[in-house]
Amino acid sequence: MTDVKKWTFEELLDDMRTSCGVKAGDILIIHSSQKAIGPVENSVITTVKLIKDAVGPEGTLLLPVFSSPRPDGVFKIKRTPSRVGLLTEAFRRSKDVRRSMHPTHSVAAWGQRRDEFLTGHDKTSGLGVDSPFHKAAKAGAEILMIGCNFTTLSLIHVAEAIVRVPYLGKVSYPGYNRTLTLIDYDDKPHQVPPFDNPGDSAAFTRVQNEAEKRGMISHYKLGSAEVLKFHALDVLNLTVEMLKADPAALLCENPRCAVCPPARKIVQEWKASQSGQA
Repeated sequence: MTDVKKWTFEELLDDMRTSCGVKAGDILIIHSSQKAIGPVENSVITTVKLIKDAVGPEGTLLLPVFSSPRPDGVFKIKRTPSRVGLLTEAFRRSKDVRRSMHPTHSVAAWGQRRDEFLTGHDKTSGLGVDSPFHKAAKAGAEILMIGCNFTTLSLIHVAEAIVRVPYLGKVSYPGYNRTLTLIDYDDKPHQVPPFDNPGDSAAFTRVQNEAEKRGMISHYKLGSAEVLKFHALDVLNLTVEMLKADPAALLCENPRCAVCPPARKIVQEWKASQSGQA
């Protein structure tokens, strides 16, 4: 029986630094599939150490640690697990990582600018203007998508908030359109009413395709995973441009989608009202 190849920390760190061009001091937003990397010695613990060592303490890492609303509506910042992948949950639990104050779209961060990017998330929407990913993008962050595509790129929702697309805050997945309770690091409860909840992301590959055409995306490897790397602000500005041209640009065509069909109707009504005012 042939032994399964396991990637070592040293091999993956070489990929990060040599192939992916990550260096000490970088600000990185990471979306990831641990499975796509392939078998790793000591599993996800190695990957967490890898991404921290790649940017060093003078750099900053941001990962999504989103969660679905519980039936009781309670989110515990110290305990509620991430629903967006093994690496994100392991990172959330690792040393010196903090989580932002949002009950469904919290962000975990580590490094020199951790607190700067996380502070104030309770003052905006989950993926709104000046949310953690938006702050990092404006500060020059790059994005690494490890084994995944733009359907998981949360920053695209920020463009919806910047443009104020007509359906923003008017459509929502079941369970999100209600006041939730956030329990903070001091075990104090905070009531968080629904505000500009993000919708579907199935059509976000349209942004990816356009970004590819414009040469914005570089392609690398990390272990067995395909890696997309690009400047966060470039893709954010591209998405804003696309939404200004067509507010329905990011809505999927699936008739069974819970949010895109009603959002499309809202856009159509908005367009009719705009033409009526012309």
